[in-house]
Amino acid sequence: MIQMLPPEVADAIAAGEVIERPASVVKELVENALDAGARRVSIDVRGAGKTSIRVSDDGAGIPAEELVLAFVRHTTSKLTKLADLSVIESFGFRGEALASIAAVADVECSSGGAKLRVRAGEVVEQGSGPLLPGVVIEVRDLFANVPARLKFLKSDATEVAAIKDVVSAFAVLHPHVRFHLTIDSRAALSSNGDGDQRRAIAAVYGPPVAAEMLDMIGMPLVKGMVSQPRLSRGSRDGMMLAVNGRPISARSLMYALEECYQGRLERGRHPIAVIDIGIDPELVDVNVHPAKKEVRFRDEGAVFAALQRAVRGALDGSDPFRYRPAEAGGEAVTTMTASPLTLHEAPAMLAASETNGHAANGVLRPIGQAGPGYLVAEGPHGLVLVDQHAAHERVLYNRLLERLRTGRGASQPLLIPQAVDVEPALIAAAADHRNELANLGLEYEEFGPRSLRITAVPVELPSGRATAAIQETLAALAENRGDGAIQKAAAALACHSAVKFGDVLDVAEQRRLLSDLEAAEESITCPHGRPTRLLVEWQELTRHFRRNY
Repeated sequence: MIQMLPPEVADAIAAGEVIERPASVVKELVENALDAGARRVSIDVRGAGKTSIRVSDDGAGIPAEELVLAFVRHTTSKLTKLADLSVIESFGFRGEALASIAAVADVECSSGGAKLRVRAGEVVEQGSGPLLPGVVIEVRDLFANVPARLKFLKSDATEVAAIKDVVSAFAVLHPHVRFHLTIDSRAALSSNGDGDQRRAIAAVYGPPVAAEMLDMIGMPLVKGMVSQPRLSRGSRDGMMLAVNGRPISARSLMYALEECYQGRLERGRHPIAVIDIGIDPELVDVNVHPAKKEVRFRDEGAVFAALQRAVRGALDGSDPFRYRPAEAGGEAVTTMTASPLTLHEAPAMLAASETNGHAANGVLRPIGQAGPGYLVAEGPHGLVLVDQHAAHERVLYNRLLERLRTGRGASQPLLIPQAVDVEPALIAAAADHRNELANLGLEYEEFGPRSLRITAVPVELPSGRATAAIQETLAALAENRGDGAIQKAAAALACHSAVKFGDVLDVAEQRRLLSDLEAAEESITCPHGRPTRLLVEWQELTRHFRRNY
């Protein structure tokens, strides 16, 4: 039988769309404060937000005579007609936040000299209160009247982290607002609200991170800061995207951002970014998600391209290998740091195979070894700098994959088998992939419940590195599933087998490595995504030394 739901049930269902966890309460109340023009916002959280959340601000506040109305669903000061939905400039606009919070908690609100208390959607107390600027709202006993919702909350530490993430995003996106967050009477975040985004980032991530951030300057649509490639994280938690100051989740824009770092960061590493896309409200729909986490752009391709132009423009200033041609009529200034440079000269007979000073048949001609581990070579298109470890890693990785495909391993028996202590999970992973490991050249015997005895290793692996190589290889198998597991293991094995950054190579070794790299497939990067080489084209050298006239 179809029937109308009681108001308290309907309110609890609607509240579930907006208020998912304590962090949702903080988000809605902070957004209301920002909409009211607040310049100071204080958030006090107790019991991971389940006991109480108190938010106070110095914004315009709520008139005393409208305080009760503010807690009625779909009452708002931000919209008056349907057409206003297409030009939304405020954070809130649906008139649901306060009503949704009050439906699942005990809420006390003071503003404009009045005070109101609402519990489970019902007004239980109303009267005069302190005449203070802005609004003070305290939310107690969250989800007390919906105990089923409490069961789905995460641990206190996880809920507190989610609250910190919400406040951190607003603090760095709105550096002109002073935020102060306390968790159980301990200061967790404090920004000074002076409008300096770098200082706001320092308050959230620390001064060392703030010092590594690059400004996106002169871009009409996109503003913010992104990290130098040398600063990265193992997760995407540090990537903040916003539209008109509103934090959003946008998979396509995340991809656009990370694509700009391709070749600059290792695979599995992610930048830190604070990016705000300022766009005409008519060109973006923010009313497509209950919690307003997602938006829809009228021309997503244009936004995608604008974001990439801004990020790449900022990253250009961080790339130490970027060649900058001199402006016409200007002076070219080259600054070089004093660092030891060791060159192992190639024999004169190698020059006989050249044509007009360029290597024949596309083969790289070794010139020498520079710095701690770079090979300098000459190719048909210019000078090439090669990371010797990354290059050798790629060569060995391809070789190991070929052995997996053909089933013909190449191993060297150990004169004295090595015992390696490993966790039971790694022993199980080894047993599940015993044949593949043999094809990689790795052979072993079980040697007790927490140990393996290694009897043979790949021919390329120095015996002194066997223990670390085997532990990391088995860990890669245990941590990954499916067809990609053995490839991850091969990458770990190649890494430990390759020449190290800093090893001195003689000319024959340099020539062999360069030749193998040229013949290798997908040789632009190592198996972990690091670039193997950098090309400085002849025409760039010609322009730099002004030999083009």
